[in-house]
Amino acid sequence: MWLFKKQFFNQDEEKYIMKAIRHAEKESSGEVRLYVESHCKIPAAERAMAMFKKLKMHRTVERNGVLIYIAMVDKQFAIFGDEGIHQKLGFNFWNKEAETLKAHLSKGEIVEGICEAIQDIGQVLKEHFPPNGDDKNELSDKPVYGR
Repeated sequence: MWLFKKQFFNQDEEKYIMKAIRHAEKESSGEVRLYVESHCKIPAAERAMAMFKKLKMHRTVERNGVLIYIAMVDKQFAIFGDEGIHQKLGFNFWNKEAETLKAHLSKGEIVEGICEAIQDIGQVLKEHFPPNGDDKNELSDKPVYGR
């Protein structure tokens, strides 16, 4: 049996998400990524942490990468921030963002919820990790799709 990665967003939606990521990253030295798949067989936070490492997001210079993980069919998600940003924000920020994303997802506003979360994350990245002049885009802005 062949298993193919599924693209969950149409071209316009994907461009909209990438624009939000680029804007968040433009005003900071942080990196934001989105990983989307159909199913999650383990707790979403564990899967997000595993995908964070698999995508090599822990290798950013300032350890300020953030992964938004969504399992569409299973209706699970997690937001995982690397140690550099987590030390500055703590659990309250991530819990607030999770509630915001959950509210959008429950209404079927998937792209809107993702982009609002990215915007909020971009604001705290801007505050805590401003651009340092020689920033480069360390990771792709394109959403990553699983099965």
